[in-house]
Amino acid sequence: MNIIQITALLLILGTVLTYTGFGAFPPRIYTEKNIQEKLNLLAAHPRLWILTQTLVILGGIASVAGSIFLISLMGDSQGALLARIGVVGFGLGHVPWIWHVGLRTAQPQKFAKHELPGRLFEAYSLLVLPALACFGAAFWLQGIHRVLGAGIFLGALLVLGLFLQFRDMPPFVYYAMTLAIGLTLLF
Repeated sequence: MNIIQITALLLILGTVLTYTGFGAFPPRIYTEKNIQEKLNLLAAHPRLWILTQTLVILGGIASVAGSIFLISLMGDSQGALLARIGVVGFGLGHVPWIWHVGLRTAQPQKFAKHELPGRLFEAYSLLVLPALACFGAAFWLQGIHRVLGAGIFLGALLVLGLFLQFRDMPPFVYYAMTLAIGLTLLF
């Protein structure tokens, strides 16, 4: 297995784990407005909640690992510096994300009542989205995957703009970009 395949598989694995974590628990837990309904869902499936949140954390870790390999892919190309900046932002952004998901796992009642610190998700978003834009620019500058690079760059900036406007964005949107990178590299 070469570095491209390892990078691709880690990015794909990270996305699959994250999507599985979000999808395996009744999805309305994330959209339900009624706090009691959320508490009922959590009380009915406490082990499943822990399992699914653990999958989300593992997905984040796998995605960060995959992003680290992007540095090697860029070599000495024009996109190398942006890839390095992107990896730093992506990795640092996942620290508050994993902390946030860990708090959701350990304190599900606070999650249901919207009592967890919102700054953690905000920090995650404000670091990860510019990092994804850096990855996109790096691919574009490298010249091999220009369409992917332009798409990731513009997509990350669009999602960042939406996040700044609405102060919320489902994280699965962020992972769609890592999935796109992984699939492009694999095929």
